[in-house]
Amino acid sequence: MPLLKSGTPSASTRSSQNHDTAYALNYHESTKHSEISLRTSGHYLDWANKPSQFKIYEDLTSISLPKNFPQPEAEPLMAISGRAVQTEPLNLGLVELAELLYFSAGLTRKYRFGAELHYMRAASATGALYPIELYVVTGNVTGLEAGIYHFDPLDFELSRIRKGDYRAELASVSDDGIALAPATMAFTSLAWKNAWKYEARSYRHWFWDGGVIAANLIALSGSIGSPTRIVQGFVDQTVNELLGLQDEEETTICLSPVGPEGHQSTDRQLKRVDPILPKVQPLSGEETKYAGIWEAHRASFLHSKEEVDNWTKVRLETLNSQRTAHPKIPVPPPKIETTRSRKLGEVILQRGSTRRFARSPITLSQLSTVLRASTGPIPRDYLPESGNLIETYLIANAVEGLAPGSYFYSGEQKSLEELKRGELRQMSAYLCLGQPLFGDASVVFFLMTRLRDVLGALGNRGYRAAQLEGGIVAGRIYLSAYALGLGASGSTFYDDAVTEFFSPHSREKSTMIAVGLGVPAYKARTGRVLPQFT
Repeated sequence: MPLLKSGTPSASTRSSQNHDTAYALNYHESTKHSEISLRTSGHYLDWANKPSQFKIYEDLTSISLPKNFPQPEAEPLMAISGRAVQTEPLNLGLVELAELLYFSAGLTRKYRFGAELHYMRAASATGALYPIELYVVTGNVTGLEAGIYHFDPLDFELSRIRKGDYRAELASVSDDGIALAPATMAFTSLAWKNAWKYEARSYRHWFWDGGVIAANLIALSGSIGSPTRIVQGFVDQTVNELLGLQDEEETTICLSPVGPEGHQSTDRQLKRVDPILPKVQPLSGEETKYAGIWEAHRASFLHSKEEVDNWTKVRLETLNSQRTAHPKIPVPPPKIETTRSRKLGEVILQRGSTRRFARSPITLSQLSTVLRASTGPIPRDYLPESGNLIETYLIANAVEGLAPGSYFYSGEQKSLEELKRGELRQMSAYLCLGQPLFGDASVVFFLMTRLRDVLGALGNRGYRAAQLEGGIVAGRIYLSAYALGLGASGSTFYDDAVTEFFSPHSREKSTMIAVGLGVPAYKARTGRVLPQFT
């Protein structure tokens, strides 16, 4: 049964906080970037106190994951867009689970930085800090005893947190379908990993970094016949305790049941879930907690199954952008045949974050392909697949067949709406904190949302949803870019300056994340499946 800490407010008191959206709005406003905020910041990076790259448990039973898992062979663009290419359900076993874990969050590259060995992973992470941890709640996964496990990408193994089948207990405080899925992945954020560099603004990064992993997982799971969806409706405190997370150090940001629904007795008596706190090696010598992060996050908590069910029943009206008289340019259908020689696994191994763009043009067909793939349906529990929270704005610097300028992409009409025409390389760089990389990019995407409308419908928890969806779209831009032989790189931004630049079209909208797209100025080495070489 759900566990709550003694002395916490009653459910009726706590449940009202999610709808007091001043918490999310205050957090968002207080963490905006501006020229003044950056110039007056006294923050510096204490390299001697940099957090460890990995969460390491002590004294837990570990199960080695098989290293002979297959590489995903699906056509990448169909998989990336969320349109499953494998219609036959797949019995999820330990080998398939290893494949999903590796190509979502496994190690793909290693390099030395000074005396220290560093690793890159299958999905990007802001600052290469990798704050997202994956846990797996398993039942009938062939070859794996039922339990709750933490994924250790360094040793490519699972550390067992709890022994036994806890799917029904997890479903009782989240989504009923979790009881029938062979496994559910829980995405958590180790707050200090990102806060070390990004301070209070790092709360946004939880969902960006979680979203790009989710983009990989959605593409992978559908392509092998074990479809997943994103579940953001759950009783936070209970799920955190089930996973054995340390309060105000690590917290769950979403759940993702994978595999075809099987048979599970849902009428059995739920097990008592006693609190646990497994021993973990410290991330660094000292940690700083940012009260604003935890205040905003706790204000978005759900505290009962009834509250979860009510939250997921909310129906947000379609957030279509206002009609304007700007010229509209139809975008051509994607050319899937251009990626026939590439497979999804190869694309994920190739993916990185481009550090130099060549200022060379891409084609309108390539831009169209990226737009269509990245704005495809998102399977989730709180909105229909067609009701995406993210709206895509872009600055086109070098696209053959498209005049330089700023545009809005209408996914419904599959068209680009011209907002401003002209050379805007300096502007695209300026909006991304003045970084030249984003002036050199062929296109820079700004993923925006109608934040007040989202919060009005979904409460403070809508902030999580919008940021996570921004991360998923960004992750799909990354993957579709590399599927086409291009490059991509994510960026932070000057919040109000972006809204002002795209106004009046973007009035009342807030930017979630920015992504540059273009032709790399160098040939990067592809990653490889490191567990098979260690």
